Amino acid sequence: MWVRAFSLPSTNLDEMERAMSKTFKITLATAAAMASLVTAAPMAASAQSNGITSCDAPGGRQTAGAVIGGVLGGVVGSNLARNERTAGTIVGAGAGAAAGSYIGCNQQRARAASAQGQYRATSNLRIRSGPGTNYASRGTLSAGQRFSAVGSSGEWVQIAGGGWVNAHYVTTN
Repeated sequence: MWVRAFSLPSTNLDEMERAMSKTFKITLATAAAMASLVTAAPMAASAQSNGITSCDAPGGRQTAGAVIGGVLGGVVGSNLARNERTAGTIVGAGAGAAAGSYIGCNQQRARAASAQGQYRATSNLRIRSGPGTNYASRGTLSAGQRFSAVGSSGEWVQIAGGGWVNAHYVTTN
């Protein structure tokens, strides 16, 4: 009796194996990049004594810088680390997030310094006794009213006469 064995040419198996291996590596690198964003936040926070999202100047550039830096750092790290792409992605994303956080906070500080502490309310605002909505209301600012600021904490601006207003509702003169 004659038995005929079925087999695929070895080139097709090799190509399939390479394609699956490449797909698996891309999927693994993508998963590592996403996971690195989670691990990048603590790394970026250590780059600034005040954390990844609590820059001492108002604005949102620190957080945006950390996210953009984390993604770009992950891509660069993955491409540079040929043997250990996962580790390269994670380390690159952490370093990128830390650098982006640092640069973003410095941009926020520069914007605040250039304003010389002169602001204008963009809508009617409650003046709070501290930097948060959980503090008591001490008065109001009318839309368009100008005021001087002496400091800031996160997204809150401290008014020269005392009290705090949310930075999202003020603009520089």
